[in-house]
Amino acid sequence: MFRIAVTATPSPAPGAPILLRGDIAEAFRQAAELGCQGVELHLRRADDVDVQVVKRLAADYALGIPTLGTGMAALQDGLTFSDPDAAVRARAVERVRGHVELAAEVGSAVTIGSVSGRLGRGEEAQRRARRARALECLAEVCRLAEPRGVTVLLEPLNRYECDYVNTLAEGMRVAAEVGAPNLRLLADTFHMNIEEVDLGASLRAAASRLGHVHLADSNRQAPGYGHLDFAAILDTLVGIGYQGYLAMEVFPTPDARRAIQDGVAAIHAALESRAK
Repeated sequence: MFRIAVTATPSPAPGAPILLRGDIAEAFRQAAELGCQGVELHLRRADDVDVQVVKRLAADYALGIPTLGTGMAALQDGLTFSDPDAAVRARAVERVRGHVELAAEVGSAVTIGSVSGRLGRGEEAQRRARRARALECLAEVCRLAEPRGVTVLLEPLNRYECDYVNTLAEGMRVAAEVGAPNLRLLADTFHMNIEEVDLGASLRAAASRLGHVHLADSNRQAPGYGHLDFAAILDTLVGIGYQGYLAMEVFPTPDARRAIQDGVAAIHAALESRAK
């Protein structure tokens, strides 16, 4: 029913909730060995990987690539859609364009999370103007992606990482404003645990736009290492007919292999418990 994916990057990513780092071939090998069906790639730049190598690895291991993460462009290079400097916003869109072009080649979506940026604490009129400019950048990315058959996934983040798209409901409002048919939402259970009143109700309300799910426990570790009720979450996803990937965007704690093994086991256990 569900396909489980792990997160991977070829780049240094200190402090990031990414499981597999370094050699991409090894990431695909481990993902397949440990019972996963996909690898979610996080890239600072699209040319951090060789597209032909990625396509060959995906075919060789029969693994999908559900989405490409863009957050390192914001976290390492300061490129966001809400920056007051038009030149920075343009560079952010251009950076994501590379991800879109790669996504079209490998059959994945593109995630917009940290690249959304922050509006800051200015006057309300100033915040509204920055939000409008950020949404213009998001709409431009959607326009670049649509003719290439690429879905754009907007990820609501918790209040400590973003200050204008924190909940799935806010993501739904942004999607309605942008009006792009290829814009969908990414629900991350770590962020939801901070921001949503009722995780199940929020998922049900966003069902028509839900395109991808990050499963992370309350402490940003693998499922089963915190206190979230994954049986209830998966029951909700089954109920709304979600059939996409469940990607573990989590810290490699105690180490990547153990986190993947335990996370996969916890997901299967949650599915089995709801089936009884």
